[in-house]
Amino acid sequence: MNLHFILGVLLGILAALMLNVGKGIQKYKIGVLLHGWKMFARQNRKDLGIWLLGIVIAAGAVLPFSLGLMLSESPSTISAMNGVGLIGLLVFAVKVIGEKIGALDGLGIVLVIAGTSVLGYLGAEREQHVRQFLDRTLVVTILAIVLATAGGCVAALRIRKIHGTTFGLTAGVCIGLAIFLGDAGLIRSDGSFSGQLATPYPYVAIGFGALAIVATQVGFIRGRALEVVPSVNTAIILTPLVLEVVIYHQWPQPACLPFVAIIVVGVFLLSTGAAAKVAA
Repeated sequence: MNLHFILGVLLGILAALMLNVGKGIQKYKIGVLLHGWKMFARQNRKDLGIWLLGIVIAAGAVLPFSLGLMLSESPSTISAMNGVGLIGLLVFAVKVIGEKIGALDGLGIVLVIAGTSVLGYLGAEREQHVRQFLDRTLVVTILAIVLATAGGCVAALRIRKIHGTTFGLTAGVCIGLAIFLGDAGLIRSDGSFSGQLATPYPYVAIGFGALAIVATQVGFIRGRALEVVPSVNTAIILTPLVLEVVIYHQWPQPACLPFVAIIVVGVFLLSTGAAAKVAA
């Protein structure tokens, strides 16, 4: 297995842990935002500081994500590492918030680890594909995705039952788009981390990253931590995979598809197990 690919996957796991634990910290203290301007009052500053720490940790995942993408050259594999990152959130829920792990949570963890590990291995072994795309195709595809997610968010504001899941999926789609756009920037540049900054894609990716933060916080206000976050991770895993097909015409190996399904099932089990009661 290529050493660069292995380093890329390890950086992807680090980024995923930072992203998930950071989101867990945000959910832990999301209530401070409901105080409005009083969040800056002395009695609320500690909670606000903890919430901001969660933002910083999650935002800091951008660097290892970008480096992992550059080394692995596989956005779908790097995004799949978010399944492993979900374990970090589960540990945070148990150690900090005091939730117990149920049977469904344990099964979900096993499925997530198995699915992401095998999917990463298959990504390393697959034949390299010449990645080319038309800017117009990319723009039209992204606009269609944005309109679809916006419609879902409008519905979720009216239907409380789907609020957490919908805004979680929206946040995950935004992060998945950001990861894919980072890869597009590499293709349009000389392939270096600094060269992609000369293209518009990284800056659009930053915009989607900001939208992901907003969508996550809105989801947390009325949704549970492990209702929102598994939805985020599912969308992060699947969005680049779908975009690779539509934009690069790069189909995943048939052997990958069952493990994608395993990851989704594992994330679903985590969202319905004992840990789903986190900050309910």
